[in-house]
Formats: sequence, C-alpha cells, structure tokens
Amino acid sequence: MTRIAWDRITDRNETVALAVVFGLASVPWTYVFVAGLHIPLWPSFIASATFYAAGGGLSGLVRGYASNLAGIVYAVLTLAVVDTYLGGGVVALSVTVGAFMFLASLHEFVPLLSFTPGGFFGYATMFSVHAANATAFGLTGLPGEAVAAVLSMLLGAVIGFVTDAVSSDLAE
Repeated sequence: MTRIAWDRITDRNETVALAVVFGLASVPWTYVFVAGLHIPLWPSFIASATFYAAGGGLSGLVRGYASNLAGIVYAVLTLAVVDTYLGGGVVALSVTVGAFMFLASLHEFVPLLSFTPGGFFGYATMFSVHAANATAFGLTGLPGEAVAAVLSMLLGAVIGFVTDAVSSDLAE
C-alpha cells in the first residue's frame, strides 16, 4: 500500500482520492469537535497538515505530532514563566519567546523532533488557543488551554494518518 503525501502526489487519482476523503472526513470531524468534545477545532487541522508536511505515514505521524507537542510545551512554559516569574510585559515575553524559538530551531538534531516546523506550528497553536481562552473538560486557565491544544492536535494528527491510509486504498 502506497501512502499519499500532499507534496508527493503525482497521480490524478491520488489527488481526487485525498480530496474526497479529506472533504468527507472534515464534516464529522468538525461536528464532533465543536458539538461533542467542545475542544478547539483549528489545532486539529494544523496537526493534520503537519502530518502531511512531515511526509505522512507512521514517521509523519510520530515526528509531526512529537514536534507539535514540543512546541505546545514550549509555549506553555513561555506563558507560565513570563506571567509567574517575570511579571509579564512585552520585553519579558520577547526574550522568552526568543529563547524557546532558539531551542525549537535545534530540533533538527533530535530525530524524534526533527520535523522542525512542527515545533513552530505547535508553539503558535498554543498561543492561539491561549488567546481564544479555549479550554477542555472544564479545566480553566493555562492547564485547560494546554489540554485543549494537546488533545486537539493529537486527534488531528491521527485523523491525518487515517485520511492518508483511506485515500491510499481508494487511489489503488
């Protein structure tokens, strides 16, 4: 079974299969996130895109999500450190973001995290979840936001993996 990755599609049937599967999957995906789970939807789409950008397949799932998760952790630490220990403010935020972006840029040297853009996607996603005050399971504040980002991105990565497998089967 050949896996389809967006950047490696060379066959018209693969393109159509992936478009149909992804389009159809997006309907229940959106409904379950918004009406059922009550967790933010957009992080799941970012994680699904990360999966495909990381090359798809099991490797894309593992490296993509591990990188997303590292970025979320860095963002949570950034927010906590700036608010709790540095007293807030733009200068403290700027310096702390710079430090964590330096670390995220070194992920190339860590095989599990070597899809470096995934770290940046996770970082930015966590900041957007925080800005929206989107939480999960009744948790409030930064812990609830972190759980919402982690869960949404995990489910999105798995959905990417499943859409890849299903569309690969359809294209054959």
